Amino acid sequence: MKAGSMVIRETLRRAVTSFLAIPTAIIAAFVLVAIGAYGLDQADPAPLRPFSGFMRDHVFGDPDSTATLLGTIATGVITITSITFSLLLLALQQSAGSLTHQVFDQFLRRRLNQVYFGFFVGMAVYALIMLATVDPPFNPVLGATLALTLAIVALYILLLLIHSTISQMRPSEIIKAIHDHTLKGRERQLVLVRKTHRAARMAQLPGWPVTMSRDGYITGLDFDAIGRAIDEASSPVEIEFLLSLGSYVAYGDTVAMVRSEEGDEADRLASTVQEAVKLNRVRRLDRDPAYGIEQLETIAWRSISTSQQNPSPGKIVIHNLRDLLARWAAEEEAETGEAPLSIVYPDDVMSRLLGAFESLAVVASESMQHQTYAEIVRAIAITFDRLPLRGRLRVEDLVLRTLSGLGDQMLTTELDDSLTELANSLERGGHIVTMAAVRRAQTDLAASIGTLNSRATRVPNAG
Repeated sequence: MKAGSMVIRETLRRAVTSFLAIPTAIIAAFVLVAIGAYGLDQADPAPLRPFSGFMRDHVFGDPDSTATLLGTIATGVITITSITFSLLLLALQQSAGSLTHQVFDQFLRRRLNQVYFGFFVGMAVYALIMLATVDPPFNPVLGATLALTLAIVALYILLLLIHSTISQMRPSEIIKAIHDHTLKGRERQLVLVRKTHRAARMAQLPGWPVTMSRDGYITGLDFDAIGRAIDEASSPVEIEFLLSLGSYVAYGDTVAMVRSEEGDEADRLASTVQEAVKLNRVRRLDRDPAYGIEQLETIAWRSISTSQQNPSPGKIVIHNLRDLLARWAAEEEAETGEAPLSIVYPDDVMSRLLGAFESLAVVASESMQHQTYAEIVRAIAITFDRLPLRGRLRVEDLVLRTLSGLGDQMLTTELDDSLTELANSLERGGHIVTMAAVRRAQTDLAASIGTLNSRATRVPNAG
């Protein structure tokens, strides 16, 4: 029962934070406006009497005609809203068929769309409230006038909604939205990362595993609570997390190690860590940049693979991943200072980002999309000089691993230029061994130019 209530609360919280908050606020505002309009009609203020008299003489002659018009507005708005939203959902479904279900998430997450939805529903609620106040001989002229004005505005906003939806269905818009959310998620995550260390400082102390009795994705870590518990410890202690934000935890999995000389102290800290780890059935893009990387990778994989054979969205994803790599490389270079907490946290976002490039290189090789492979190589070559030494070593490993799939490509001019650019970047950085491997692979593939070869025999001595 308790688990069920927690699921319901979490579902409602996620719905409110990701979509319902703005529409609910707008609907509530419309209700307040309806109450205010009703109060004005009841008070019949002298400054508004000329205007209300004019509208009564020309539009709202009696309560019955006002009720008819308000009823028409309410039913019309409800009908148009339901039909329009249904068509939009069909359009979203078609777009999601080629760009995965992330289309739905990004469409609902946009604040402008939330404003549109809130306006149409709030407009219908307002008209219904005004309709309910019509009671002969009371004729809510001012409220009905506002309803008529809002109905005209709603029709124009409908055009904006349709245009906005079509614009948002473009792959570039969807990918850019995920990119921006990923950047914001990284900013929030860095607040946690900068409080922690990357490597253990007290590895000599006995380790006590912290296991979970629940399952789900790690969506939050309360380091402040853990820090207070560490401050209360009577002897040196350290908490080393084995999993990062976004990782999946099954029942009984170990999420952290408590390092302490005292068993009782370790048990107390383990209990605090268990409470500090927030698990959810759904990952949160606003605090989990690795989830954004995964979404971008999924979109690119689907479009690049033989199931879609559409290189355009894949290249857009690679451009956005390159931007993330450039930004986060500068961020890693700028990291200085001592972490304030005795906590070790495995910040693996850069590794996951480079892993995305590696995966896309695999699928580009499978689908023989030379332009996509060339774009991946170019992205690495351009950003290589900006990476810190640790990042360059990871990129070297990535390059060596992906070279094995180069034999499935034809050495187009674009791919040849990209490989040359990568080799030059490696040479400038002093990574001679990897540079030589790239040039050797480039030379072997160039031997197939002007010769008829199958995919399996394009590089004669490859294996």
